[in-house]
Amino acid sequence: MKNNETRNSKILNMVEEELHAINEVKDASISLREFNKVKFPAPKHYTSKDVVRIRTKMHVSQAVFAYLLNASQSTVRQWEIGAKKPGGSNCRLLQLFENKGVDVLLT
Repeated sequence: MKNNETRNSKILNMVEEELHAINEVKDASISLREFNKVKFPAPKHYTSKDVVRIRTKMHVSQAVFAYLLNASQSTVRQWEIGAKKPGGSNCRLLQLFENKGVDVLLT
């Protein structure tokens, strides 16, 4: 129990330090929501060409790619032809795959 309290305290201290550092650079108060937007920006929106590029870079089929994304093969196919666009959590996964490859699932 004490270990969790220590870990939570360290996390809160880190957040507080980051908020103070940001406030020194930017002379204004910042909310935690704004802090998170700066620290963890939203993923970009991926086009059909982006999805194809990421999948081919990973050297996987649509079926395997769909499995890795926890999506259906039909969904991946629709993204790749531009009939649909990936949404929030799928964009985050695509971002991770784009930056780190399939190895991101191994850590």
